[in-house]
Amino acid sequence: MPPKRRETIPPDSVPEPKRRVTRSSTKAKATNSQSQINHVAELDTEASASELTSHAKGATKRAPSSKTAKFDENDIANESSTPSNVTTLTITHVLVKKPIQCHQYTPTSFFSTPSPALIFTHGAGGTLSADAVVNFCTGFSSSLPVLAFQGSMNLKARTKGFDACINELYSSQETGYKGKAKEEGIEKRLLLGGRSMGARAAVIAASDWLAERNDDVGDECSVQLVLISYPLQGPKDDLRDQILLDLPETVNILFIIGDRDAMCSLDLLNETKSKMSAKSQLVVVRGADHGMQVKPASMTKELGEETGRVAARWVEEGLEEDVIYIGEEEE
Repeated sequence: MPPKRRETIPPDSVPEPKRRVTRSSTKAKATNSQSQINHVAELDTEASASELTSHAKGATKRAPSSKTAKFDENDIANESSTPSNVTTLTITHVLVKKPIQCHQYTPTSFFSTPSPALIFTHGAGGTLSADAVVNFCTGFSSSLPVLAFQGSMNLKARTKGFDACINELYSSQETGYKGKAKEEGIEKRLLLGGRSMGARAAVIAASDWLAERNDDVGDECSVQLVLISYPLQGPKDDLRDQILLDLPETVNILFIIGDRDAMCSLDLLNETKSKMSAKSQLVVVRGADHGMQVKPASMTKELGEETGRVAARWVEEGLEEDVIYIGEEEE
């Protein structure tokens, strides 16, 4: 029997001071410059160094991979038009230097259980219009809301973007969640996600959020992370596992990985998962690479949206299986 649906609850009408969110009916146009493509690998390396210094001093080295990682070129080269259920937002906050451009995905239907919006961000060289981002968010927003934000290629700055969006999501009437969060008791429930470098930023932001509120919320706090194409093995074969190993057992993670992802082999991920305290489940997309592209290309959109629907179901109802496969098995 399908879950009961509920109607949208109107947001509180009282605005918060010192924050500004503007809306636009014009569809966002993503940046698509060749210079970004040329510097993705370099910037991803810089982000890795920043993470290893501040969050992962115990990270280890892996043997060089025989595959060549493509980072997030697919995020740049393959971009989709903005879906019809998206409103563009600009969030201005003291935590960030520049206004944050956002896409707010409004659900076409709702689960009966209240849920916070998924705060989501793209990969190192991507935009909010990247196929992998749009496809996932479209599928997820078929039943749950998404607040996707545009960030820089710097890991620390991207983490601050999460912090600003978290603050805005639960305090600003303009995003439409302030009253609902307090009324339905979901202000202690955090839902973050991202793809590639954005997934790393989500992990760090969640850890920081827990550290700041540990004494106040205790076991009542719920954190769920949706990590797509997590770049477990970096360009210099550094293993980016420490921030995952540092997560407490109260955190729940859904990994979504392509079985042809050169930056996150399933064997390496399973080895890391076995060492983690946090609970985790896995969605494997057959034939997908790091950019969630599959062959034939006509299947990329369908499979990408399916990962979003599965993730939404995981958030609200959980998944019975520890590993779920999406896509047809090769003969």
